[in-house]
Amino acid sequence: IMKDIMPADGLMPLYVRNNQAKPSFSNNKISLGAMGDSIYEYMLKMWLQGGKKEEWLRDMYDQSMQGVHDKLLQKSTPSGLTYFADLNGGRLDRKMDHLVCFMGGLLAIGAVTDPQGFHSPRAMATAKAVTYTCYQMYARMKTGISSEYVDFRGDDFEVPARAPYYILRPETVES
Repeated sequence: IMKDIMPADGLMPLYVRNNQAKPSFSNNKISLGAMGDSIYEYMLKMWLQGGKKEEWLRDMYDQSMQGVHDKLLQKSTPSGLTYFADLNGGRLDRKMDHLVCFMGGLLAIGAVTDPQGFHSPRAMATAKAVTYTCYQMYARMKTGISSEYVDFRGDDFEVPARAPYYILRPETVES
């Protein structure tokens, strides 16, 4: 079903309307963070768990990662930290949830399992860079513990007043 309604850029909005004959997306918010992370992770993992036989899953993953690199990948200033922004109604929201830190590991797995080697150098470079940003989300905190998300404004990133907490997330360690 998701393959049939997947946008051309591979980026999946958060909500699927399932009360009609054919499912469709019901909003235009794109996020690799809360509520959006699993679809991207499972495309690759299901392809791997299935013995790399269902090529359409790898194709969906590759298409999505192209969209992620084209539209969500950002660099902060002045440090040049790599992060993935959200896209909301076509506008970038320069925040990154801690959940997005899974992308370092996902991109690395995608790079080393790429059957054609086409995306491998780019994917691995992005994996390393975003994982370094996730490390910085811990290293730059007085407590040494990351917040739930950060906003990329001003001096690289800041912890917004509404997110000064940590929910025992494993994504940085996974990556």
